[in-house]
Amino acid sequence: MRPILIDDILAAAQAVALLAPQQQMARLALWLDQAHAADLYRKRLRRVHPFWGDGSLGARARREPLWRAPYPDGGEIKTLGMAIAAILLWRRRGFNLPRPSPIWGGIYVIRSPQAKELPMAKTHAKVAAVDPVWTQICEEAEDAVRNEPLLGALIHAGLLHHPSFERALAFRFSLKLASGEMSEQILREIADEAYSSDPTLGQAARADLVAVYDRDPACHRFIQPILFFKGYQALQSHRIAHWLWRMGRTDMSFFVQMRTSEMFGVDIHPAARIGRGVMIDHAHSIVIGETAVVGDDVSMLHSVTLGGTGKEDEDRHPKIGNGVLIGAGAKVLGNIRVGDNSRIAAGSVVLADVPCCKTVAGVPAKIVGEAGCEHPSVEMDQRLRGCDCEG
Repeated sequence: MRPILIDDILAAAQAVALLAPQQQMARLALWLDQAHAADLYRKRLRRVHPFWGDGSLGARARREPLWRAPYPDGGEIKTLGMAIAAILLWRRRGFNLPRPSPIWGGIYVIRSPQAKELPMAKTHAKVAAVDPVWTQICEEAEDAVRNEPLLGALIHAGLLHHPSFERALAFRFSLKLASGEMSEQILREIADEAYSSDPTLGQAARADLVAVYDRDPACHRFIQPILFFKGYQALQSHRIAHWLWRMGRTDMSFFVQMRTSEMFGVDIHPAARIGRGVMIDHAHSIVIGETAVVGDDVSMLHSVTLGGTGKEDEDRHPKIGNGVLIGAGAKVLGNIRVGDNSRIAAGSVVLADVPCCKTVAGVPAKIVGEAGCEHPSVEMDQRLRGCDCEG
C-alpha cells in the first residue's frame, strides 16, 4: 500500500469525528481495506478504481458525507490522536479486531509532501508474507480481463478487488450461497470470521487449489477452480461449515450444508473431516456422511458416496487414507478403512477394509492388484492394466 500521509490522517480523523467512539476504529479499518484494494487495482490495471479512488486513504475519507459535516470545536487534537493511534494499531494488531490486517508487514511512512520526513518511533519491520498462490491468481485474473473484457466485472468483483486470497474466498462463498433466507452480507461476515480465526482454512484452500491444478487436465489456471469449478467451491464451503460445527454453531453449519447441496449438488455433513490437498472432480452427486474421515491428497470423481449401511448410530462411515483415488460412481459404505495410496475403481461398492497400496474393483469390491503407482491420487490413472482379477 502507498504511504500514509499526514494529510490522510487529518482527512480520516475529520471524517470519523462525528461517529460514536466504538464505531471509529471499525470505520477506519474499512477505509484502509478499501484504500489498499484500490491501490492494488490501480497498480495492476493502471487506472483509478471507480468507487474507491486511487488508493489514498485521504481521498477515500473525503468521499464520505461525514467529511463534509461541521467539525466539532476543540476536537482536532483528540481526534487526530485517535486516528494516529488507530493506524498504528492497524499496523501492529489489525485494529485490535478479530481479523488480520490485509497489509502484510508493511511499515507506513507518515510524512507530508510539502515537508521533510517527520521523526518516527523505532519499529521492527516484519518480513512480508509471501503468497505465491495469491500472486499467481492476481496475474491470471489480469490476463483474463484483457483477453475477455466481458468477464471483467465478475473477475474484478471476485478476485482483483480483494486484498488477500481469504477475502476473495469469503466473497465467493457469500455470493454463491446467499438466498432469500440468508443475506450475502451475513454469510460474508461468517466466512471472514472463519478465515480470520482459523488460518488452517486458508492453508487447506491453497492446497486444494494446487491439487486441482496439478491433477485435473482440464485446469490450466489457478483462477478456474475459484470461479468455475463447483467441486472446489463446494469443498471450501464445507470447510466453513465444519468450522461452524467445531464452534458449536450446529444450526448455522446445517444451513451452509443445505445451501451447498442446493447450489453445487454436493452433500457433505458438516461434521465430516476432510484433509488438505483434496480434489473433487466434476463433483456432481457427491455424498459424505457425518462420521466420515478423508485424508490428505485424496482425489475423487463424481457420484462418489461415503455412507453408512443402515440406521446404526455413532461411528458409521468410512475412513479414507491419504493419497487414495476414488473412481466415479464408487460407493464406500460402513465404518471401514481404506488404506493409504489405494485405488477404488469406478462403479465399485466397497463393504470391507482395503489394505494400503491396493486396487479394488467390483460389486462387492475385491482386491484385483496393486495400486500400480506410488501416488494414485496424483497420477489419476484408473485403468486396471496388469491386474489379476479375482472371482
